[in-house]
Amino acid sequence: FNIPDSRGTLKICRNSNAKTTKIIKKWYEYIINSEIISVKNLLQMDNIVIPNYQRPYKWTTKNVNQLIDDILIHKEKSEYRLGTLVLHNHDGVFDIVDGQQRTITLTLIAHAIIQKQGKTEEEEKALKIFKKLSFANDISKANIQNNFRQIERRIADFDKELITFFLEKCTLVKVVLSDISEAFQFFDSQNARGKDLEPHDLLKAFHLREMNN
Repeated sequence: FNIPDSRGTLKICRNSNAKTTKIIKKWYEYIINSEIISVKNLLQMDNIVIPNYQRPYKWTTKNVNQLIDDILIHKEKSEYRLGTLVLHNHDGVFDIVDGQQRTITLTLIAHAIIQKQGKTEEEEKALKIFKKLSFANDISKANIQNNFRQIERRIADFDKELITFFLEKCTLVKVVLSDISEAFQFFDSQNARGKDLEPHDLLKAFHLREMNN
């Protein structure tokens, strides 16, 4: 199954599981753009935001360890697909609809790596998301602090090859949708690895979405 995007045509079936292919095919008419992006590409996006309807950052050290373990297991591959990032485009701003937890964690890993080896001009540019993020929620703050300490321990032995693999070979399927209602349905249908949404999270998101319409 092919989806047109800014580069021509993206073959979603390649390296994607059957569920992801089925979901993307269902929402094809609402998709503005879809492409494969690296972690480095993600970190360089300066028009991506976490909207108010998103839940707090709830990933724990268990989720972080699982993500880093997966990266280490697949480090010899030419590419490792981390999952899907679903965005809603409105007036050139891209709200994260699905993939917030993973995006924040990837940013924390990148920040820890850059702190460890020293910043270059290029690496400074790759932390645009991190510099824009602010968290008022106590749960988010606590999890970010705990996870970052764990990440610092885990990446202590990352060599140059592994850092390059993380930034350039670890990828996501970025899907940009034009309709916020369809974006939420797309989000509800996803079953990404990580921490599932609880009912009150979905209810909060639904009401905030309706208030914004």
